[in-house]
Parts: sequence; C-alpha cells; structure tokens
Amino acid sequence: MHENTDRRVRRTRATLHRALIELLLERSYERITVRDILDRADVGRSTFYAHFRDKDDLLMVSSTEYLRAAITAARPDDPAAPPPSTPLAPVYTLFRLAAENPEVYRALLGRKAGGQLLRATRGMVGRVLTEQLSGRFAMDDEEFAAMVNFLSWGVVGTLGAIADANPPIRADVAYRRLETLLGPGIAKQARAN
Repeated sequence: MHENTDRRVRRTRATLHRALIELLLERSYERITVRDILDRADVGRSTFYAHFRDKDDLLMVSSTEYLRAAITAARPDDPAAPPPSTPLAPVYTLFRLAAENPEVYRALLGRKAGGQLLRATRGMVGRVLTEQLSGRFAMDDEEFAAMVNFLSWGVVGTLGAIADANPPIRADVAYRRLETLLGPGIAKQARAN
C-alpha cells in the first residue's frame, strides 16, 4: 500500500508542477493563481495544500525535485557530457535542460520574467548545486556557501543566455566556456578522490 501512496503522491506533485509550467508559458508568474493551477491540474484545493503552502512553494519544491531527477538521470550516452566525477558535471545537465526546453527557461529567466522568478530559479539551482557539490571541496562551510552562491548566479545567467540568445548558445559550448573560466579554480579546491 505504501508504494501505491508514494506513486500517487509523485504523480500528483508532477501534475501540479506540469500545470504551473504550462501556465508560465501562457502568462506571467504574477498573473497565475492557485485556482488557475488547480483548474489546469484538475486537482482539489485540499490536495494542493497537502503538498504545498502556495504557488511559490510549488515552484521552488517541484522545480528543485525536477532538477535533482534530471541530474540523477543524466544521459551517459551524451558525447558532450563531462565525466560524472567532474565537479561541474551537474551544471552541464542544467545547461542541456535549458537548451532542450528554451520556452520554459525563457518564461523563468527571459526578459519578461520578474525578479521573483529570477530569485526562485537561483534558489533552485543553488540548492541542487549545494547537494551535488557538498563534500567535494576542501573549504569550510562559509567558503563553500559563497562559492555556490557565486556559481549559482553565473549558472542562472547562462541558463537565460542559452534559452534566450539569438542565435542560441549550445549547452556544450556554454559548459566549455564555464569550465574554462572556473575550472582551474574549482580544480584547486576539489578534494582528492
């Protein structure tokens, strides 16, 4: 029974996430209400509030879960992907997602996106990078937090450039640029495996 409940919870959360993203493609985040999300997802109010506090919580939690899952399921057959042991490998996956879903990333980070969406996206990226990079660097917690903050803002800016550039920037090109700029410094701080 527990497995069925977990599957139902995951399905409900995914449905709500998908509804929010679909609405983001149609209108600004500020104009989306919880009622809009409920109607699109065909989910009841009590079900929504059993999972999320509000639409901001839905955006942050469900998008972070989505990014985690994408990094975990990174395609090993992608010839442009760096080896998983490379500290910045999760960043490549984030760049690939932006290149594959430019309309979603334009809604989150494009010219029409507000500061609230920009900060929320930076928060998602920061959380995922913290999880992925934790314990991989020889630095104290304060230094690590500063590095993740710096890196997450850079990644968010690059995600926006990948999704909104004309001509588009390919994920592998953006990753190589980031690795060229930051790779030597990160490599110096990386723990020996």
